[in-house]
Amino acid sequence: MITKQCAILIGGMGTRLGALTQETPKPLLPVAGEPFLEILVGEASRRGFNDILLLAGYKAAVVEEFAAALGSKIPADFRVRVSIEAAPLGTGGAVAHAADSLEDQFLLLNGDTWFDFNWLDLFSVANGGCAVAARFVPDADRHETLAISETGAVTRIVPRATNSGSGLVNGGVYVLRKAELNGFGESFSIEADLLPRLTARSQLRAREYDGYFLDIGVPETFKTAQSEIPAQRRRPAIFFDRDGVLNHDDNYVGSVEKLRWISGAKAAVRLANDCGYYVFVVTNQAGVARGYYGEDAVRSLHSSMADELRGVGAYVDDWRYCPYHPQGSVERYRRSHPWRKPEPGMILDLMQHWPVDPAGSMLIGDKESDCAAAEAAGIEPVLFKGGDLYEFVADLIAAKSTDGRGIPG
Repeated sequence: MITKQCAILIGGMGTRLGALTQETPKPLLPVAGEPFLEILVGEASRRGFNDILLLAGYKAAVVEEFAAALGSKIPADFRVRVSIEAAPLGTGGAVAHAADSLEDQFLLLNGDTWFDFNWLDLFSVANGGCAVAARFVPDADRHETLAISETGAVTRIVPRATNSGSGLVNGGVYVLRKAELNGFGESFSIEADLLPRLTARSQLRAREYDGYFLDIGVPETFKTAQSEIPAQRRRPAIFFDRDGVLNHDDNYVGSVEKLRWISGAKAAVRLANDCGYYVFVVTNQAGVARGYYGEDAVRSLHSSMADELRGVGAYVDDWRYCPYHPQGSVERYRRSHPWRKPEPGMILDLMQHWPVDPAGSMLIGDKESDCAAAEAAGIEPVLFKGGDLYEFVADLIAAKSTDGRGIPG
């Protein structure tokens, strides 16, 4: 199972941003009205990471205030902790300093960059070991570049200033193993020390990703971030009905024991993730109103489904269910409700909480009531009549694709 821990490096002073970082660590500078770090935490959360470890140094007290404020807004099963280095230890030293809080394997992010791709995929690249996300740049002379074999192994890290032309560079997203932090001094660098050692031992793998990338570390890109990041976060969504689409509709499915995935369902969710769509589930759960199971059972089942999806590198960004029915036997739930399809309430609620672009968004359902809800919400309805869901979704995405990755323009 893929770890749920994400560590984020935020200890640098950010001197290139001048007066902006005199009182505020660079990752906490506001981007479109919220701290940049909160954007990264949100990106981690939607992919199922719920154990966030902030590796702080400069202005650590400000980071602790941020973590405390964030703690008041997050679910009970989500935690944010802060590890503070008393003196600068380098990127590797900062991670090693927090070793007692680290899982055996974990995701590591640079706190001043956003590389937008499916981070869960990097765990399959690591295959139990260590991996780095690579990105293509047309002018690589200012970067160290990665030479990657056909099997995905990093065979060489080429020093900067010896490159000319384009190349693959470190994207600042890593899967690491805690055991690999041993054997260095107190202060060391991920980039200059750990990665070369792993490469020399044939223990580092990499994959190229073509997602959006932005480093907020200089004034020009920090200014660019104010408009580019909100635009990047606004994207189309695929809303999946649950019973009859993701899993077989086996007469009120209220437990994992009754769950049977539709053929291709997990791969379909993964495809939507990889193509950059938000993925949501919207499901009527009249079994609650009829007394067959409770809301806790629904949430437990969804949690189990989420864990199974993460096992194949897939995730649902958010879930909505409606426990009400006008003929329910449980009085508390016996009524009409604007969330019960064919009403659009669940879809509209998600669109209020997420920056969804309705153009290019769709709902995939197996009933006319699903389609009616989609139409009422202003998104495209798609009726799924059975078969392999992956093939069905792949055809839908291909038909909408204008950029080669599946995202409609």
